[in-house]
Amino acid sequence: MTQTPLRSLLAAGLILLATGAANAGLTSRQENAAQPRGWSAVAGIDPRELREIARHLPLSDQAGPGQPWCDRDARIAASLRHDFEEERVATNGRDTALWGSVLMGTWTVVLERPDHTSCVIASGIGYRDGTAPSAYFTRVGLNG
Repeated sequence: MTQTPLRSLLAAGLILLATGAANAGLTSRQENAAQPRGWSAVAGIDPRELREIARHLPLSDQAGPGQPWCDRDARIAASLRHDFEEERVATNGRDTALWGSVLMGTWTVVLERPDHTSCVIASGIGYRDGTAPSAYFTRVGLNG
């Protein structure tokens, strides 16, 4: 199986969380669901700033390193479904969508552009059905 950019991003985030968890004790699935955690798709860039930058980025296969994964809507959707069993849950009413997986407990925030291109701008763990989507948008500073 090939490693998609999204899998690489989530793997890096999970390694960071595991490193922190080793020092603070492991958290259960229930604790993650009660207090979801998330991170920017590009380390060191706030997701709000990244959303603005991503509005004008080329597809990732045409860009240099350090850019969020941007690709055709269908390719990002297929990867989220296949790799994480995530489904599109909600939008912020403008241009940003939340994807989530009850089975995996993962979630992803995606900028959806008018040119049928999307960019992953944040992701996290602790997703569960029934939690207001605004909680995940707020977790990464996008406030719904």
